[in-house]
Amino acid sequence: MAYIKYEFPLNEKVRTYLRIEHLIQRMHASARNLDEKSLLHFFESLFAVAEVIERGDLRGDLLKDLEKHEKNLVSWSQHPDIDSSAINGLIQQVMNATNNLTKSGRLGIELKEDKFLGSIKQRFAIPGGTCCFDLPHLHFWLHTARETQQADIEKWLSYLKTLEQVVGLELKFVRESGRVQQAIAEGGSFQDATGNTELIQIQLEQHFKAYPTVSGNKHRFSIRFMQLCPEQGKAACEQDIPFTLVCC
Repeated sequence: MAYIKYEFPLNEKVRTYLRIEHLIQRMHASARNLDEKSLLHFFESLFAVAEVIERGDLRGDLLKDLEKHEKNLVSWSQHPDIDSSAINGLIQQVMNATNNLTKSGRLGIELKEDKFLGSIKQRFAIPGGTCCFDLPHLHFWLHTARETQQADIEKWLSYLKTLEQVVGLELKFVRESGRVQQAIAEGGSFQDATGNTELIQIQLEQHFKAYPTVSGNKHRFSIRFMQLCPEQGKAACEQDIPFTLVCC
């Protein structure tokens, strides 16, 4: 049976973490293929990450989350039935991430100070702005040796290494806290209270030809299943939809 999995954040902090994870994953995927199209996708994702980093106090949010996880793990480690080696390993991961993030200073500052990236960034915001007549020096770079391109890409990815590590660890904690239940959206609709839920995962059998939309806050959330409609673009699905719900 083929399934489609969806994730929906219920607060802005987790929404930001998911966007960063998604964009850095796109960067790694693009970096594996050093053709012109993939490299342009790499730069698009890189500049998008840089923009997300500039919003809000991302570093402060991550440090607060790491501190919370360390306190919880230390508390759990006192329980007699807990696997102490596993807990101690997680505590060490959190401490390493905290140390790396504390020493990193301002997130994304290396990207902002990179002269080559700074010289091409604005053109990526213009439709068709990456033509060779707009950015001849980028066009030249796209035709340099693969070794040169790979070295530059590894340098730019290294600027985001700490952020990638910490965001990945935070989302690991969020996802692994999930409570799984089988649910049915009667007439395509489902509602529930959130508790301390920050992230909702929905797994749906592909043959239903429907997709979920989610609205909610820290108190309640609502799921509405929709389907593609040639006349209107999309339309509400009226059939009962069984699905797997994970509240994290």
